[in-house]
Amino acid sequence: SAPDVPRSHWLEQGYDEEDAEEAKNLIQSIKDNTYGLRSDDGDGVEISCETFVPSDRVLTPHWKQLANAIQLSERFRTLNFYNVQLDEHTLQRIERSVRQKGIVEFYLDSNQFRGGEGVRFAIDVLKSNRTVDRFSLSENSFHTTEDACNLVDAVLEHPSISEVSFKSSFREGITTYSPVKRLFCGFGTDTLLDIYLSFNGIKTNGDRCIPDFLSANPPLERLILWGNQLTDDDALNIAVALQSNTYLGYLDLENNALTEEGKRTMYHQAMFGISPSDLSTLQLVYEANLNSVSGANHTCQIWGIGGLKTFMNNGDNSAKWNRGRKLFCLLAQRHRDDRNMTQLESEFSQDGMGLVPHVLACINSYATHDKAKCHLSLLFELARDWKTPEMYQLHTAQVFRHSLSSSK
Repeated sequence: SAPDVPRSHWLEQGYDEEDAEEAKNLIQSIKDNTYGLRSDDGDGVEISCETFVPSDRVLTPHWKQLANAIQLSERFRTLNFYNVQLDEHTLQRIERSVRQKGIVEFYLDSNQFRGGEGVRFAIDVLKSNRTVDRFSLSENSFHTTEDACNLVDAVLEHPSISEVSFKSSFREGITTYSPVKRLFCGFGTDTLLDIYLSFNGIKTNGDRCIPDFLSANPPLERLILWGNQLTDDDALNIAVALQSNTYLGYLDLENNALTEEGKRTMYHQAMFGISPSDLSTLQLVYEANLNSVSGANHTCQIWGIGGLKTFMNNGDNSAKWNRGRKLFCLLAQRHRDDRNMTQLESEFSQDGMGLVPHVLACINSYATHDKAKCHLSLLFELARDWKTPEMYQLHTAQVFRHSLSSSK
């Protein structure tokens, strides 16, 4: 077994008592993971520290023991190193031991790699484990733009990754937007369902690769862009793109460079299909055209563009449900101001008669859910004034013609 490291070693290295205790805990964690693999009690390697512990030559024997235990294990699920630094030789040793192990979850977070050794390690592990489903290299600054792009390429060409996180990793020492554009413009995004890009200082400078990606309706379900430098124009372009996207269910734009006006514009474009030019002519949202609202996005919850009481798509319900609820809310508000007939006639002048049953069904369904007090009066208004007499006359004429033909 690897020799113990006396506490005095860490104190001599300049550690305080708390950090020395954390270094001791790291060694114990390595020992516990090694024992778990050897006794078949563990299904992976999870080494984490509460405070950062840098690499040290006295740790080498312990890392060797762990690598040997990994080598002898048949398969394991998780490889996770958090808040601990591994030197290049240790990474190489571990990489050789994890080949073809069927890793599913692979995390490298807050490791403070000294150069490109962390990226090379990540790429090699991904190449030899085609089963990886979740991958993270977060709070690890890339040392070159080329390294960042190479790792993005490794993710894109991987056949199984559905979740990827580069949180706070594209910030220093590189051209931040290059790997971002590589990620959204590259081939091989068909498996990606969750992308986390928080705290990267992303500026598009007018580039449209993110909205273009979303407008192509990829299977992506969650996109986290919290804490970047996206602008009002970026937000509007994304909102327009969402109108042709039916998969994305969650978009986080908190703490970006959006103005209150930009948030308002994106909200109305995404949720109600109201363009900036149309929005400027409306006094109230419920004056919006029902056709525009029907063509809006009904699947994506967007954080960072509205308050807690703002009407938003409900991720627990279907797009059909969200769409119907929006249409009902508009009809109900118009009804309170006695504006329904005028607007309905202008919106559905040609096809109004055929839509009447659908509108009535929408009111009945969503008023029941929302416990709306205007339910019956709204139904009465539409039944009395909107196409119902014409429908009755049409039905009567059809019955009369049918009776005539039957009597012949």
